[in-house]
Amino acid sequence: MKSAVRHVEQDNYMPPEEVALFFIMASMGLSVYGALTSFVPSKFWLRWGTYLSVTATLLLTTYLYWGFGTGRMKMQEGASKLKKVFALSFLPLVIFGAIWMVTVHALADFYTLAFGSQNSESVLLVKERGGGRYTCQYRLKGQSLESAIPNYICISDSAYEALPSYPTTFLLDGKISILGFHIGDVYRSLKSAGN
Repeated sequence: MKSAVRHVEQDNYMPPEEVALFFIMASMGLSVYGALTSFVPSKFWLRWGTYLSVTATLLLTTYLYWGFGTGRMKMQEGASKLKKVFALSFLPLVIFGAIWMVTVHALADFYTLAFGSQNSESVLLVKERGGGRYTCQYRLKGQSLESAIPNYICISDSAYEALPSYPTTFLLDGKISILGFHIGDVYRSLKSAGN
């Protein structure tokens, strides 16, 4: 009977490299959501989310370095020493970027959508023509969007042509919480700064 219990416990055992890989892959997936969502973190959350991300990065990289140092985790077989040093050197930066995006944007957006209250904000935005193969060409930018990723709102070419070149008042409609503002809709206000 004891051997059956011991066997079940061994089957449920997850090696450290699988645990680390799970968290890295989950962070990468959520960081894509964080980069695509229309979320503007509050100054409070931008600061504290960064502190939490640094702490999580330190803990995870320490765990990974411990695993590699003790031999409990293996590097890719056949990789040169240069590749291993390069990978281990940039590991903290990659992990921090993913964790920061998840913490400051993705999880905060989920929280705001679930527990935030309806809100509308009147902001000044100016049209801008952007270039880039993978970004939108016609945008609205403004100070209120500086901490968003990306820090602009995409618009159609017809909307771009209809807008004046000076800052215009827009109404951002969405949900707000202590962590930030999720932009649901953007409306042009009848009052504008240039009028």
